[in-house]
Amino acid sequence: MTPKLIIIDGYNVLGAMGLPPRRVLENGEQVREGFIVRVGLYGQRMNCPVTLVFDAWQQSQKDSRIIHRSGVTVIYTGQGQPADHVIQQLIRTHGKEAAVVSSDGEIIQVAKTFGAFSIRSQQFIERLTSGGTREAHLNRIKGGAASKGHDQITVTAKEKKGNPRKLPKKLRQRNRIMRKF
Repeated sequence: MTPKLIIIDGYNVLGAMGLPPRRVLENGEQVREGFIVRVGLYGQRMNCPVTLVFDAWQQSQKDSRIIHRSGVTVIYTGQGQPADHVIQQLIRTHGKEAAVVSSDGEIIQVAKTFGAFSIRSQQFIERLTSGGTREAHLNRIKGGAASKGHDQITVTAKEKKGNPRKLPKKLRQRNRIMRKF
């Protein structure tokens, strides 16, 4: 099942890229705008709307702002309002139809509770860059095992029934979603 909405924790992903919030604020909006454009292109490629949430905890703005830019809905939270709370509310609203990008443990737990698909920031960055395409990922898997000369080793228990080479159902479902994501 492909997600109908992608929710991204903005500063969490930028932090995973090596740009903490203070550094982004020092460099102005140029870094954030470039990131918004890249996420917009990703959303177009996925044919899925994207909501990007940024903390505005150091800004003087009292109320939250919602801006539509490059095909992305960008939410800047109000002063004293963490982005995590906004993201959790979006997860509660959209439930299973949402995919969440964050490495924050609390957000991931809420996503699991409400049936939303979650992906860590570092995995999303790999998919956001050109090397994160499905074809490149398949080539790495095929080329990596063949070039190292390792065979896959399967461990089986005698009491278990079923195909020992088949992944558990939850892992197969996650892999199916990851291929589409």
